[in-house]
Parts: sequence; C-alpha cells; structure tokens
Amino acid sequence: MKDTANGVETGVSLKSVRVLPHMGGETNEAYVASRDDLSRAMSKEAEAEYKRPLCEKPYAGMSKDELLQFSQQTFWVNLRWAGFILFWFIFLGIVAAVITLIVVSDKCPESKLDWWQTSVVYQIYPRSFQDSDGDGVGDLAGIISRLDHLVGLGIGAVWLSPIFASPMKDFGYDISNYTDIDPIFGTMHDFENLQQSLHMKGLKLILDFVPNHTSDQHAWFVESMKSRDNAYSDYYVWVDKRDCSQMQCDTACANSPQGCPPNNWLSAFGNSSWEWSDARNQYYLHQYLREQPDLNHHNLKVREEMEEVLRFWLNKGVDGFRIDAVQRLHEDTDYYNKDEPLSNRPNTTPDQYHYLNHIYTTNQPETFERIAEWRDVFTSYGAETDTRIVSIIEGPTNVSLAMKYYEVADMSFNFQLLKLGPKCHSGTCLHGLVQDWLTAIPDARWSNWVVGNHDNGRVASRLGSVYMSAISALLLLLPGTPTGYYGDEIAMLDVNVSYEDTQDPFGLNFGPDQYAQFSRDPSRAPMQWDSSEPSAGFSNTSDTWLPVQEDFRTINVEVQQDVQNSTLNTYKSLVQLRSLASFVKGDTVLDVPTEKLFAFSRNYMHGEPSFLVVINIGDAEEWYQYNAAVAAHNQGEVVAEQGTTFSVGDDVDMETDIVLYPGDFVVVKFYIY
Repeated sequence: MKDTANGVETGVSLKSVRVLPHMGGETNEAYVASRDDLSRAMSKEAEAEYKRPLCEKPYAGMSKDELLQFSQQTFWVNLRWAGFILFWFIFLGIVAAVITLIVVSDKCPESKLDWWQTSVVYQIYPRSFQDSDGDGVGDLAGIISRLDHLVGLGIGAVWLSPIFASPMKDFGYDISNYTDIDPIFGTMHDFENLQQSLHMKGLKLILDFVPNHTSDQHAWFVESMKSRDNAYSDYYVWVDKRDCSQMQCDTACANSPQGCPPNNWLSAFGNSSWEWSDARNQYYLHQYLREQPDLNHHNLKVREEMEEVLRFWLNKGVDGFRIDAVQRLHEDTDYYNKDEPLSNRPNTTPDQYHYLNHIYTTNQPETFERIAEWRDVFTSYGAETDTRIVSIIEGPTNVSLAMKYYEVADMSFNFQLLKLGPKCHSGTCLHGLVQDWLTAIPDARWSNWVVGNHDNGRVASRLGSVYMSAISALLLLLPGTPTGYYGDEIAMLDVNVSYEDTQDPFGLNFGPDQYAQFSRDPSRAPMQWDSSEPSAGFSNTSDTWLPVQEDFRTINVEVQQDVQNSTLNTYKSLVQLRSLASFVKGDTVLDVPTEKLFAFSRNYMHGEPSFLVVINIGDAEEWYQYNAAVAAHNQGEVVAEQGTTFSVGDDVDMETDIVLYPGDFVVVKFYIY
C-alpha cells in the first residue's frame, strides 16, 4: 500500500487487516483500530524503511521501465539477433543432416548378394563349342578363342561339362582321372589359360563334379577288381550273388555261372544295374553304364579322395561346382531284401529305368551328409582365400525333393521349365510350373531357372523357334539365377542324327527302333558361328563328331549380330535388363494366366522402376487384361519386346494397348506412386 504523504510503499495491504464481525451489532473497540491510527502506523514503517541504508535493503530487481530502457541498447539488440540466427542455423542444419541420411542410406538393410546370384550362367558342352585343331571335336583352346562372344552376351559365369580324362563311353561322365584333362580337350596348361582368361574378362568358372561313379578304367577300379582285400577293394559297391538255396531267385539266372544279382535295381540307362565280375566272383553296382561303376561312399577313404579332388580344382582357381548325379550317391545297403516296387507308369517296359519306383537307390539320408561335407570344404577354402565357392546340385525333377537339397547346397537345379513342350504349351501350364517352384522354395533361399541342357531337347525344337525370344525373357527375368545353354541365344534347333551316326550310349542301348526317343545327341550338335563351309565356323573339317544342323547358313551368330531384333540381340538386351535391381532383388507377382498369356511383374522399392512382363506362349493372338494387383500403375514405357507393334521407348497404356501374337513378348517399365 502506498503512503500518499511520503510516496513510498508501506508493504502492508488493507486486505491483510482482519476485520472481526459485529458482535450483537456493536463495535468491539478493544480489537479494531481506527483507520487513521492504522494509516499513521503504516506511514511510520514506510519512513523507517526509506531511511534504512541501501546495503541493508534486499534487491527487488529493475522496474519495467528500466528493463525496457536497457533492452533497447545496441549491444542487447545484437545479442538477441545473434542468438535467434544461431538457433535457426543449428535447427536447419539438423533437419538437412537427417534428410541427407535418409536419401543416401539404404531404405531397408539387406545382405549383399554373391556373384552367383547376380550372374547369368552359360553352359558350354566343350565337345561342341569350338574346335581349334581340326579334329572335329571342340576343345579348351577353342573356348578361349570365343570368349568375346560370352562377354558380349553379358553373362557372368561359365559352366563346363566334363573335361577330365575319360575313355568317353559317356562323353566325359565316365572319368578315369579326376585331376587330369583329357587330351581330346587339350592339356592342363590349356585349362590354366582358360581359367586365367575367364577371370581377366570378369567371368567365373564352374566345373562338373561327378562323385557317384568313375570309369571302369580308373586306377581305383582296376585295383578294386583284382582283390577283395587290397587297399581299393571297398572303393566300389561289391555284393555277392543271391544264395538261391536260401532266397527266392529267378529261374532264368539261378542256374547260370554268375547266379542272380542281389536285387531288381535298374540302371538309369536301362537293364540291370548289377554287373558280374569273374575276377572277384561278385557283382558291382552301376547306376549308369556298366563302364561306370558306383563308388562306395560309405568308405571313409573314398570320401577323403573326393574332397582332395575338390581341393585340387579349387587350387586351380575354380569358382564353383555343379554336382552331377548326386541323388544316386548312396543306396540302401540291405541289398538282398530291398527290391524296388513297380512305378506303374504307363508306356514303360521292365528294362526301362522308370519301370520301378527308386525308393532305395535315390535321395538317401547319407547323400545329404556327403553334400554337407563338401559344403564345409567350400566354406573353409573360401574363408582361407576370401572367395565364394558356389555349389549347384543336379537334383531330382520332383520339386519337393529338390527343395531338400537346398538344406546342404546353394542351389538345386530347377528343371520345371524343361517340361515346356507339346504337352505344356499354354499360359496356364507355364503358370503352374513357375508357381509350384516359387511356392516351394524355402525362405531366404535363391531360386534358379533352366530351359535347356545337354540331356534334353532344345527348347526351340520343343516349342518352336518363334517362341525362343519369349522363353529367353522368361528365363532371364524370373527371380533367381538363370542358366542358359550354348546355342539357345540364337535359337538353335535339335539336329537330326541317324542311328548309324548316333554317339550317345543312352540312345544306342535301345536299338534302331527306339534310339531317337532316348538319344541326347540332337541337342549336342556343334555351335553355329557363321555361314561358312564346311561346319558353320565350328571347325575346318566337315567330319565333326556330330553333324552340324542344316540351317546353319541362316541361323548363326554372325548373321544375327547385324539384325536389330534378332534372337541374339534380344537375348543380350534381356541380360542387360536383368542387371537392374528390380530383377535381381525385387519381388515377383504372378498374374492370372490365360490359355495363351503368361504375365508377371517385378517390383523392388519406391523410387526404383517396376516392370510388367507379358508373353504369348499360345497359338493365337490375345489382348492382355490389365490387373492393378500386378501392375499398380497402368501407364508405362516399353523397354524390351519381340514381335509386337511396339518399339522400345514407346509409351503404353497397359489397360488398352497390349495385344500379343504367338511368340510375342513385351516388358513395360512403370513406377509406383
């Protein structure tokens, strides 16, 4: 309260004075002071406070006017502006740093892919790729001379069918020395030159590994046949004949000198898988030719020998192995009591492999143990050398069985697309083949695709040449690692081979009436490089190991190089397209198929393009029915095509513009907004 007389604050408020209530309507003078007395008392207090020395008074702060006066001084104005600017500078810097980190960082953490996941694999059948010495058979020096073709294709790895020392009863799959090169292909020096040349050009090298059997001319078998108790006696599967006095026997064999074989098992090439040896007075197992005796992988020494073979080639710079015939690696050892049951497959005869259901000779538990041991070899070698060794299994055609091999190897070959042909020539059938595999593949496992190889007819012959580019789009743009077969990039066809000229023992085993049904020669014909005589640039002799396809003057690499939309140049453009993140890493959405069309999209992440792939595998034209669940945006740009009315770079409305004729395909790029 202010003392008006002295102009000072008294520090006492009227509100602090308590006024007692009236008592019976009278004023209680003993308790209530008069207003004048109170005012005089307060004035005296204010005067005493005023006279008090400043050093004894508490600091009450500046008045509002004083604060305003100081705040307008130049120093304080500048200080406020400096703080204001500094605050916003720091704030905006933090915002910019966060935005930069978001932009430059991966949207989602992901593991780095290995070379075999980002590569296109190209299978070479060495006998048929390029002959360098005029003997009519391809060789390693010939392959070296054609490496620029492989680089031009854009592939990342070469897989060679067997090049090891062999009597060639099964063209290299009957090995007489695992660590030597057969002279027909060249020398170890030639191999080393090939390996170095491939690596210099950025290409990896995958070799065939054939652990199930050897040649009967292998030193191990020669020694094993001599005795039942030498160092190699148990390297192979030897079993005594059936004791017909104790066991049921077929009367046809019971009275013969060699007696009856242990059981009814059949060779993959037909007839019994047991062969009698007079030298040992026993049967030995051969699940292929009788010249290909099965190794006994129950023997630790055999397993050690196989691991040494792998290390030998790893030390030569090999980047991986395709493991051949591995599903027959082990068999049930209760030989006398394990006849295999009938398969009841139609149109098979008792001497044919598929006449039986091979429950005792394929996919045995021990087989997976052996593959796991080889994987350990690859892993330890890779750790020592800072390399990544890939393992690929030639597994079963049955999808669920093939998946079991993913537990012990990087990939099990996917043979689904080998079923494409006269009986599977529609969008719905193709959709089923692809969906079955993609549904079955284990999480975090890498898929793969194959449309042709040395054991099956060429896809251009199975479906028709007009479909070859569309099938290349299928092979190269589905998720996973594609493996192409030499010559498919130019749509080579199967060659007609007479019985007299047939080389394949599988076909010869069935005689002149059935050889064509079983022979694998037609897909193994020499590569067609150019139009020159006598053998399409493959060799300077007309006496090639198999005849050259008669259409070589029009179907060859040289001719197709100069044609913009040739099968070859389309193949190259698709390989290049596959290198994009959406195809290497992206998800896959399959469209609802029709009898003629098969379609799918590949999608990675926002900011990356997505792609719609549509192919016509049917026998008539059809309009594509746009599906927003497959392609989230209907406007796009053509980036690859064959046979359509489009050109690369054209804008396309996927709802109205896409009509495809048989063998046509189109790839449309679009973005998800």
